[in-house]
Amino acid sequence: MRGRPCASRCSGWRNSLAIGSLMNARGMMELIVIKVGLDAGVIAPAMFTILLVMAIITTMMRTPMVMGLLDRKRITDALTNH
Repeated sequence: MRGRPCASRCSGWRNSLAIGSLMNARGMMELIVIKVGLDAGVIAPAMFTILLVMAIITTMMRTPMVMGLLDRKRITDALTNH
């Protein structure tokens, strides 16, 4: 595929990055999967710790990333209208 992806064409690169960061920060599902992997013996305790820290950090990064990518007026307007 050449050029920018469809989402970026339709809404601009800042909106696309914001949506992507919101979709990527799915910490709760990741925690469940790595806990099941630990209990099943598929991953080692050290790997569990690494994945746990990664899930926490990426979840915490979500809000500052979105606030930096989108302007505050649009965010507050969207929150007050819903």
